[in-house]
Amino acid sequence: MNRKDIISNIIEKRKPLAEKIKKVKENLRKLNLAINTLERKRQELLQQSNYSSKWNQSLQSIDFSNILLKISNEQEALEKLRLRFERPTLNLGVVGIARQGKSRLLQSLTGLSPNEIPDGDKGHCTGARSIIYHRPQVATYGMVWFHTEESFLKQVIKPYFEKLSLGEAPDTIEEFAQPLPRLSDEHASNPISDAKYRYLQKYHEHLHEYRDLLKTESPRQIEQKEIRQYVAQDDIQGNRNYFNYLAIQRVNLFCEYPNTDVADIALVDMPGLGDTGVGAEEELIRILGEEVDAVMFVRLPKSSGDDWLKYDIELYGTAKQALLDRLPINKWSFMILNRTEASSGKGDNLAQCDFLVKRLDHTPIKVVEPVIVANCANPEEANTKILDRVLDYLVKNIELLDNEYSSFCDRELLLIHKEVNTQLNNALSALGNPAVMADAIAPGEFRRLFKPIWQKLANGLEQLLRDLRESGEKERIKKAFSDKIQDVKKYCQESKQEVIPSLEEIDEVRNIKEGSYENAYNFFLNKCRTHLSRQFLKIDNGLEELINGVKSQVTDVLIDAGKLGSLTDAQGAEFLKFMAEYLSEYPDSLKKLQEGFQLLSDFHLSYRNLFQHRIREQLDDITPDRKSLNLTSNPSADEILDKLNLLYEKVKAKCIEELEEFASEPGDAAFGIVEEFVDQVLRSKDAEDAWQDFYENERAQIWASEFAQERKLNEIRKNWLNLVERAAVSNQLDSMVILN
Repeated sequence: MNRKDIISNIIEKRKPLAEKIKKVKENLRKLNLAINTLERKRQELLQQSNYSSKWNQSLQSIDFSNILLKISNEQEALEKLRLRFERPTLNLGVVGIARQGKSRLLQSLTGLSPNEIPDGDKGHCTGARSIIYHRPQVATYGMVWFHTEESFLKQVIKPYFEKLSLGEAPDTIEEFAQPLPRLSDEHASNPISDAKYRYLQKYHEHLHEYRDLLKTESPRQIEQKEIRQYVAQDDIQGNRNYFNYLAIQRVNLFCEYPNTDVADIALVDMPGLGDTGVGAEEELIRILGEEVDAVMFVRLPKSSGDDWLKYDIELYGTAKQALLDRLPINKWSFMILNRTEASSGKGDNLAQCDFLVKRLDHTPIKVVEPVIVANCANPEEANTKILDRVLDYLVKNIELLDNEYSSFCDRELLLIHKEVNTQLNNALSALGNPAVMADAIAPGEFRRLFKPIWQKLANGLEQLLRDLRESGEKERIKKAFSDKIQDVKKYCQESKQEVIPSLEEIDEVRNIKEGSYENAYNFFLNKCRTHLSRQFLKIDNGLEELINGVKSQVTDVLIDAGKLGSLTDAQGAEFLKFMAEYLSEYPDSLKKLQEGFQLLSDFHLSYRNLFQHRIREQLDDITPDRKSLNLTSNPSADEILDKLNLLYEKVKAKCIEELEEFASEPGDAAFGIVEEFVDQVLRSKDAEDAWQDFYENERAQIWASEFAQERKLNEIRKNWLNLVERAAVSNQLDSMVILN
């Protein structure tokens, strides 16, 4: 596999890691939110420590501040790592102070000219940073991203006002266009501060030349001939005529590299350091950390004599901060000593290059060995001695470097995970358990409250059962059911005209539809039978009302005598349903109670189950195949009408009589289900103990006034534990690592 394919393969292998980092970042965001919420609640509770004297000490022992700081730092680090793995190229950064040959090296590697990569010997020439990409068989062009007015004021101008103590930074371009505040005497006497102020004056004085660009849509595509006026500070003759760079965030250049073997390599061109613009060092650190896989320091030794100087150490120290200890810079940086010949106009510096190579070990500068000595202005040397050397190293080591970087992040994430676990374990016990609050009630106090409740509840249910058993209550239910039967009788009478036809209708059906009086007679019999059957279905409503009335009587005892109304606003049958569902969350020791409530809640009286089969038997007289009155041999419409009237009344009466004969069954069924309920919840083994456990657990609700403080504490504890659980869910180890 050639080097080009190897680099492409490396880039492809990075993509799954980038996706994994996105998931880890999202999980870390959720964890950060959960911990922040928990910390706010902790601070709130510390202000309310009068609830429990024990809370203050336990809450103060919990420390989330260090965790939140680590999470914030790790979020930033993961974003850098994500950007690194998501790039479609391996990026090589070129760093150095002005006039060291940095631009000449980039020209040699890309085939571009000073028109696209500015160089010069009159101070800082490059104005805007750019990234150069290989694009085969295309004319060179650029894409420019401009600052908006907002980002320009916030990211560029505001830091000057802060560092130079110039007061409030301008909020609008119009404000910035006003005369600048004067530099204080203290800052004016400091040469560095004075130089920074002069740099700010450059932004101010030339505002009119680049102001319109701050309103320009980004990115803007530019032709090759336009590139220099956007990336350079001076024109090709060296005159400082360009100020567009002051409004630019970045520029991407696209050209065809002379060496097509490096198609997936991008070169990052940084403005030469050593200028006095505010934020230059911070920007270098950011770019090296987010946009660069390897950095090449370019240094031009003077032929007249040279050594490693203070600015070399400072530049290296600044670059070293890019990834801190996550990926030591000595593993991904190279030192390029720019070799010049006697004919270069700068003298032969080979002796000084050799001297600096030997002296490097005596400095804090540590890079990938060996130091590379090459003529940056010579394309052949730049490609063979510099680029090939750097790429060969990366091909062999980039995956190891990526794993080392990822492993460091994983170690940091693991430390966060462990620290979160420790603090969450402390938080779990900080407020006590909401289900066990023995310290909140004096011994014997609950028993004193429960005993009379239990007695009233037991007496109330037993009395209700006696009432249902006695004839008076059964008679009341029987009478109520009989009243419903009479209502149905009334419905049948009032709706008779809907199904008993007129003579004209009989003849019409006979002549047009059925073809004979016999068939017409059967037709109307079916119609009468269906109608009567439907009327008796209305009994269902009456039965449900009766059983719901009995359920309400049970509920009244539970609410009035048992004081269970404090648990819910539900009444009657809905209350029983609530209790059945509520008790299902309790342990098995309360299973008999739950089953009793479930049994009564699910019980329904149905006409179809109790009476429909009996009513269907009485409908035979108006069923064609089993009718009790047949037509004569010479039937007529009058005969059919008479027989229909007779049969309708006869069948209706028989159905009503049948229902009334069994009118006591709803009362018997109601008594039976209530007795079964009482057996389950009152008479079963350990029933009293089960009720006592239930009341003790719900005491803050049931005895609201007596346990108002405890109820408040219980709510606080439950809310606190919910927040702890939410944080614990986001702190799962498998969601907190990048490498498996």
